[in-house]
Amino acid sequence: MRDPIAPARARHPAEAVEIVCVAISDGDLDAALAQYERAAVLQPWRKMPGQPATIQAMLAQLAELRLPVSVRICAVLSAGGLALVLGERRIAGATPDCRAVDYRGLGATVVRRQPGDRWLIAADAWRLAGADGGPQA
Repeated sequence: MRDPIAPARARHPAEAVEIVCVAISDGDLDAALAQYERAAVLQPWRKMPGQPATIQAMLAQLAELRLPVSVRICAVLSAGGLALVLGERRIAGATPDCRAVDYRGLGATVVRRQPGDRWLIAADAWRLAGADGGPQA
């Protein structure tokens, strides 16, 4: 059955990034994907072997951790209908299989204004590393 509640709509650039983090934390992949343009790109800053190739697969992998994703917006640089959102993301806790996780890192997101003053992510780069600085497992 389809969710009768429509995904949130970002009214300003940073809100698109925040909505993705909340949606992944809630395990709501559809709500997270709704914040991306159809041709958007999601790229980890350090590509790992076996990394999923699509936005949907990457976000699903994060949602499967069943952990809260937090974001601290550091800066928003707007120019007309485009904005660059810089922030720090963190995923920490114990996964359903009791594995301790503490990933954190910087992110850069390009967000574009859509008709109706909605903002969608056009390009997103996450660099999540373990708390020890090592790459994400």
